Amino acid sequence: MPAALISVVIPTYNCAHYLGEAIESALAQDYPRLEVIVVDDGSVDDTPAVLEEFGTRLVRVSQHNQGIGAARNTGQALASGEFIAFLDADDLYLPGKLSLQMACFEEHPELECVQGHILQFISPELGADFAASVAVDTRRPMAAPMAGTSLIRRGALARVGSWSTVLTLGTDLDWYARVQEKLVKCRMLEEVVLRRRIHRSNTNLVHAGDKKERLHVLKAMLDRRRAQQRDTH
Repeated sequence: MPAALISVVIPTYNCAHYLGEAIESALAQDYPRLEVIVVDDGSVDDTPAVLEEFGTRLVRVSQHNQGIGAARNTGQALASGEFIAFLDADDLYLPGKLSLQMACFEEHPELECVQGHILQFISPELGADFAASVAVDTRRPMAAPMAGTSLIRRGALARVGSWSTVLTLGTDLDWYARVQEKLVKCRMLEEVVLRRRIHRSNTNLVHAGDKKERLHVLKAMLDRRRAQQRDTH
């Protein structure tokens, strides 16, 4: 029986400087059946030239700028795989990530989503001054139930629903809240599966002081919980 197809969705917006490395980290995976889908969310930098270098190794689509949630939605709608993974354009898969996760699915067929740890790193070109200016732990791996570490079955992803198109900072938090609410059967691997790049344009750094989106996500979670309780009474 042939291996199941995995679709890797990479949304990108004005990230040409890092995009090629991200794509390479996906294409270099040792898993035998893989499609890589890159959604250019209205970039105005050199992104088209970067994508051109990969030729037919990618599925490419462009759209006007709508945000990371909309770009992920576009990518997963195009995906042909039974399993779907996500990778931000500035991050890197570790070698063997997808094979490791598929092995977990094979050992535990009841699972619907397998995630893993991340290790953060300061983008090398930024130097010591930038590294000293950000409070980021680059030494210890962290469990990370987020898009970039997730490999999820198509059916479970459909059950969770679309990515929010109104959030920026809270996109992953909102998505994972719905993963839990829909009782998706998840497992967190102990292994590091993703290197998360820290650079000047990181969403979490740029919006570090903005609590509005986190509050929005928490309110939405409470509203859904209250609605569910009403429906069961």
